[in-house]
Amino acid sequence: MVGAEERALRCLPEHGSLTAPFRLPLVVDIPRSQEELARLISKRERWQFRRDQREHEWVLEEDSSPEALTFFYNRMHSPTMRNRHGDRSRTEPLDVARYAVLRHGTLFFLSQAGTRVAGVLCHWSKGRRTLTTRLVGVLHGLDEHYRTGAFKALYHHLLQWACKQRVARVDLFGTEAYISKGIFQWKRRLGAHPEWPPNHFATKRVRIYPRRDTPAVRDFLVANPLVRTDTTGSLTPVYYTDDDRPPRLDLSARCPGLTEPEIIHLDTVLKPMAGHEPPSGGQL
Repeated sequence: MVGAEERALRCLPEHGSLTAPFRLPLVVDIPRSQEELARLISKRERWQFRRDQREHEWVLEEDSSPEALTFFYNRMHSPTMRNRHGDRSRTEPLDVARYAVLRHGTLFFLSQAGTRVAGVLCHWSKGRRTLTTRLVGVLHGLDEHYRTGAFKALYHHLLQWACKQRVARVDLFGTEAYISKGIFQWKRRLGAHPEWPPNHFATKRVRIYPRRDTPAVRDFLVANPLVRTDTTGSLTPVYYTDDDRPPRLDLSARCPGLTEPEIIHLDTVLKPMAGHEPPSGGQL
């Protein structure tokens, strides 16, 4: 797998490879009414939220005070990142959150019976057309706030707030281009669609070169369909398959504006690889 600027990849061979965006934001275009917004969200996701909302009676609060940010960062965001990702967690320092994000954004909390149980720090684009979620967390990073549905409910309430406030777009932040990722699947069910990033990630790509035709390589490629790009910048869901491995169409790529998926038989990719050595680097 080779990660590089698009212009650098043009110098490398393409035979048997597949090129994907390095990162993709998942964006919801907010409609004019709550009814239209509800129709964007999958039926199961709506049902789960309404069921959990009736039980817990969550309320969304907006509080951009310095004290609120300190509470969110120390009691919600940092513990959540630590508990979910351990040593691999990556986030912004508190000073960056305060002066680079909150100064041009806002902070929301989801409260239950007067206790703030989840929060999200957001950033406004110029003109306030797009609200981007930047840092999230649940109280003390506890798994119970995922089990009760509070973490998901935070996003439902945020989208409803955006609709009431006539916000044009909510950027639910990015993910890698793998359709199999849980983040992609869940945010897709919220009505989000992938698009090109507005920052330096827009020119970065990942190219996959399968080095060998082995069961492990075939298992990996079939289990992880992804969104491919080409020189025109179009985005296409790609599913691999072979005679023994059906395409993972249960991992849906159905999103507003995304093209119909392409299904590729692995024999057309791996068999011709004999005698073609891809660039050195990480290998499957």
